[in-house]
Amino acid sequence: MRRALTSLFLYTMFLGGIISIFYGYSLLLKKEIDIYREVLKKSDFYRIETVDNKYYLTKRINFLQEKGEIYLQIQDKKIPVYTVKSVNSVDINSEVIKKVSRNGTKGIILAAVGGISVIISLILKDFI
Repeated sequence: MRRALTSLFLYTMFLGGIISIFYGYSLLLKKEIDIYREVLKKSDFYRIETVDNKYYLTKRINFLQEKGEIYLQIQDKKIPVYTVKSVNSVDINSEVIKKVSRNGTKGIILAAVGGISVIISLILKDFI
């Protein structure tokens, strides 16, 4: 009975480590354009303010990526996201920076803890 419980514990630890590693890497590999899409809340109308104090009002909004730069597309106009001050009074660039840094921190921690868990479970397997 003791052998079965220790084997169950070690396999659970190993599987949890593998899942943790994959989830951590998936957080680290998330693309920036997908994060922009997540940050933008669904709305009936979008009020966009740029750095040079231009205002746009639109129903539909889309993000495009061309040659490594991300653009906000509204009614046949492409606006670089670094010139966008806010969308519906929310600074999307600062929100994306927060989310990218949070995803990076979580991803690194999860991958490291998962790797340590896998290593420990493989070491304990030989001793138990």
